[in-house]
Amino acid sequence: MQKKAFVLVVLIVFSGLLALPKDAFTRDDGRNDRGQLQGRWYPDGDPNKVAEINDDRRGLEARNENGDTTRLDLDRNGDVRARDWHDLRGRVRGNRIEWDNGTTWTRRPSDRYGRR
Repeated sequence: MQKKAFVLVVLIVFSGLLALPKDAFTRDDGRNDRGQLQGRWYPDGDPNKVAEINDDRRGLEARNENGDTTRLDLDRNGDVRARDWHDLRGRVRGNRIEWDNGTTWTRRPSDRYGRR
């Protein structure tokens, strides 16, 4: 009888695990969705340089501080690839995007720049 009860408990627990959403098994590792990337960004934290990421029906689009635009692909880890900037990749780390070209976009300007 104890063996049947144990098997029944295991089956109930296992069936409950199958009903949980996938996110219940993943840790919060800074992954982003498209909406979290939208808005104003500051290249290298410079308050005098502004970049933006916008979402429209065609997908994500980034505009750098020089006015150049690109379509962005979002990968399964929440990182981005700038298709029109020679497939430049960026790792999204919370309020930062660390681009492979050495530039870092931040959500807020850095205090290291004097207010102009």
